[in-house]
This record gives sequence, structure tokens and C-alpha cells, in this order.
Amino acid sequence: MSEKLKNHRKILLTGAAGGLGKALRDRLKANCDVLRLSDKSDLGQAQPGEEIVLADLADAAEVDAMVAGCDAIVHLGGISVEAPFEAIMQANILGVFHLYEAARKHGVKRIVFASSNHVTGFYKQSETINADHPARPDSYYGVSKAFGEDFSRFYFDRYGIETACVRIGSAFPEPRDRRMLATWLSYDDLHRLIAACLSTPVLGH
Repeated sequence: MSEKLKNHRKILLTGAAGGLGKALRDRLKANCDVLRLSDKSDLGQAQPGEEIVLADLADAAEVDAMVAGCDAIVHLGGISVEAPFEAIMQANILGVFHLYEAARKHGVKRIVFASSNHVTGFYKQSETINADHPARPDSYYGVSKAFGEDFSRFYFDRYGIETACVRIGSAFPEPRDRRMLATWLSYDDLHRLIAACLSTPVLGH
């Protein structure tokens, strides 16, 4: 998709130093005038059409500065694997609160939130589920993503911030094994999905 997304002059991509952030960095630049990249890890030099803002999601002031001036957010930031709860809480729970509070303060009305299939990881493999099934997280990480989904709904109901919660399974260039075939998502398809979430006239939650 080469056409720029209407109404999104500046998109914030959090977690830009991670694997998916690196995969989306060049792809998302085609969809906005300026792509603001953020992480707490080094992101190198800003390229044409980019801004770089280093920020720790656990720091409210840094997150506020990270969000200021953006029109939409693609939130990949935080811890993306199982970890001790204290670390998960800082990055994935407190970090989500800081992000949505900053979005509210700065008038950002659309967010794509990277959730996970670990939100429903305790369903049996033989069970068929859909988006309406209750969360059954399989880890502290899964609990944090379930929290993010519920928190984003709360901010939609209270403040009108639209969010697409994308439960990412296995996003890699190619599936690595037979099991991954069930949850595999190519980088190009992930980009197309995010672009659709950002460009649709009405998203809701």
C-alpha cells in the first residue's frame, strides 16, 4: 500500500527496536508523512520521514513527550515474552496506562494495540473460539495483554479513543514449523492489517 493514510500525518510506532518494529519501520513510512519511532533501546539515526524519541513506557513524562503531536499510534512496545510479573507490570500494564493517558491528553483518537494469542492460551487446542470468547490467558504476559484489551475498551467507552486489538500469533518471514502454520502472519499481511485499522473511517473497539 503506497497511498498515504488520510488524516494521519504523524504515526507513532512504539517498540520500534523489536523484531516487528523493525519489520514495520519501512512499511509504515509509506502510510504517513512522518513516522515517529520510539523504544528505550537504541534506534540508530533517523532516516528521511522519521523522528526518533527514546522513551521508557514506565515513565509517564517520557511517554507524554513520546505521544505529543502524533495523530495515531501503533503500540508494539513493552515486554513481548513471559517474564517476572514485576517487569511485566511496569512495561505492559503501567505502560499501557501511561500511553492511553497521553493519548487522551494530546487528542490521539486511534490506536492499534498489539495483543497476543496468549490472551486465549488456556483454551484447548480442540476448541474453536472467536473474538467474543472470554479471555483465558496462559501467562503473566497473556494477562497483561488481556488487561490492555480491557483498558483500551474502557478508554473507548469513556473518552472515545478507538482501538483495534490485534492478537498477533506468529509473525515471522516464514512459518518455522507445522504448529506455527496455524498462527503464522507474514510481515506484509501484518502491515496491511495495521494499515486497514488506521485508515478505516470508523473503527470503534
